[in-house]
Amino acid sequence: MSGKDGLDVKDFLIGGLIGGIIGSVTALLLAPKSGKELRGDLNDQVDVLKEKGSEWKDIAYEKGIEIGNVAKDKSGQLKDSANDFVGVVKDKSQQLAGSISKQGKSVKEVVSKNKEEDQEAVEKAVDNVKEDVKEDVKDASDAVSDASDKAKKEVKQTVKEGKKETEKIIQK
Repeated sequence: MSGKDGLDVKDFLIGGLIGGIIGSVTALLLAPKSGKELRGDLNDQVDVLKEKGSEWKDIAYEKGIEIGNVAKDKSGQLKDSANDFVGVVKDKSQQLAGSISKQGKSVKEVVSKNKEEDQEAVEKAVDNVKEDVKEDVKDASDAVSDASDKAKKEVKQTVKEGKKETEKIIQK
């Protein structure tokens, strides 16, 4: 887990432990003491380091539990939010489906009431469309015919030019 400065807690604990050991050993080795006193001091320092290591382990364990509890709380909040969102979406979709159903029934009623009028209007529209389509088809047919004639002329011209070029190449 990263602290505020981006340091890893584990790295910090290991660094503190190593620094403490190096400092203790250096102090003991440089101190003018007898072997018996030095061994006693080393044992005392080892006991102190064991206590500090145990304290750090307990602190790390407590922090891990706190972080786990926070994560559980946040995941519960996210789950509740997602469930609320799903509920709102379901409600809105049901309302929309009901509204569409009502609109469909309304349109059906209007269409059935105006059926005869609509049939006459449709027949007139069909006649108009037929006339427009006939004119459009005739115009399109004329345009295609003109384009076809133009393409034929261009192909003939290209073939003539190709023959001339081929003859020039053969003569060389």
